[in-house]
Amino acid sequence: MRAVTAVLAPTAVPGPADDVAERVIPPAGIAYWLSAALALVAAAGSLLTFLVPDVLRGTAVMNGSARGTALVVVLAGLPLLAGSMVLASRGSAAAVLTWLGATAFLLYNSLMFAFSTPFNRLFPLYLAMLALSAWSVAALLRQADIRALGRRFSPRAPVRLIASYVWVIVGLNSAAWVSRILPAVLSGGPPAFLRGTGLTTSVVFVQDLALWLPLMAAAGAWLWARRPLGYLIAGAGLVMWVIESLSVAVDQWYGHAAAPASAVVSAALVPAFAVLALIGLVPVYFLMRGMPAAARRDVSAAGRRGWAGWALAVMALLAGASSVFGGIELLRDGFGMPLSWLSGTPFTGWRLPGLALLIGVAVPQLVLLALILVSNRWARAAGYLAGAALVAWILVQLLVLQRFFFLQPVIAGIGVLQVLLAWRWRRSAEPSARGGEIA
Repeated sequence: MRAVTAVLAPTAVPGPADDVAERVIPPAGIAYWLSAALALVAAAGSLLTFLVPDVLRGTAVMNGSARGTALVVVLAGLPLLAGSMVLASRGSAAAVLTWLGATAFLLYNSLMFAFSTPFNRLFPLYLAMLALSAWSVAALLRQADIRALGRRFSPRAPVRLIASYVWVIVGLNSAAWVSRILPAVLSGGPPAFLRGTGLTTSVVFVQDLALWLPLMAAAGAWLWARRPLGYLIAGAGLVMWVIESLSVAVDQWYGHAAAPASAVVSAALVPAFAVLALIGLVPVYFLMRGMPAAARRDVSAAGRRGWAGWALAVMALLAGASSVFGGIELLRDGFGMPLSWLSGTPFTGWRLPGLALLIGVAVPQLVLLALILVSNRWARAAGYLAGAALVAWILVQLLVLQRFFFLQPVIAGIGVLQVLLAWRWRRSAEPSARGGEIA
């Protein structure tokens, strides 16, 4: 492909353009059509996987894990894909990285659905998801002006620190998989890591060791040398790792809930991978910040958010997705919580609290995210309201249930942080109203 071949030259990337930021990808083309079709197919396949568990024919633990993965596809992967497409069409260079990262995440998990889930009636959707995600990646690489992306980054971007982080993750991940494969190879018996899965081999090991980890190791080297392809592949890979860490946390939770005695999954891994997802946001943030203001400025108004606006968008995505998940689980089975917890409250079941969570928390957070993505002038005001609603939800929960959970101060802290980010965003936008540059 012309775009990829051009960027493999060993020359380093020059500094960013001083005045006009070049488009990294045109506002229309085959990549948009393929990714739009991918979003529709992935939404249908994932929703049916999650909502109709009887369609799955694997072991209980693998069925639970598949449902957890499907939930993350719907609540995180697809919103990120759709938002990135909109922003990329308006000139955002960062959105090209998140677009490719979201598509890579869907490609990774479409392989999981196709090969780690026994054949069922959703197989045509899984197959279509695999095809569309693979061709979306190819179309993105073909349409993107990767040299223009490289010119967006400052020579002061901390690429060597980020490349080192990439290599550490690649090394640890490879060592973890090889340490499980070698004993099975040397013993010659059935591998312990497949017991209870119903699988004949591990699609995770095959994907990671044959494709994703070598690709990221190479991307780290390209990034170290400041080659344009390194910015694209490493940036997209870092985004993919964040979503995939979240996906592992959720599929471990659902797998453990479906088969608590299974050794294939562990509830202890849920907080570990949730923390890993948060840690993964740090190199993503610093890589994006490697674009100076002049180079970061988009062709349209999409670049007026500044770091506070983007941080607020990330918080809204996480809070909105988690509250949708919590609301659905409360509506379904009360999240497994006993009805005795509602004694002394006006509620006789968990359906009304679940509905309240969806309306009072999820809707404001998702509206806030949408307003930020379309650069609506009411986005900052929505940040105040959404943050306050999150804090209010925890206060009402404490007053009504009179029970304390360790996550309550964390969630309330996120609400307070959203209010502070909205305030910081408003302050950073004040110079622009006087004709100044936005940081």
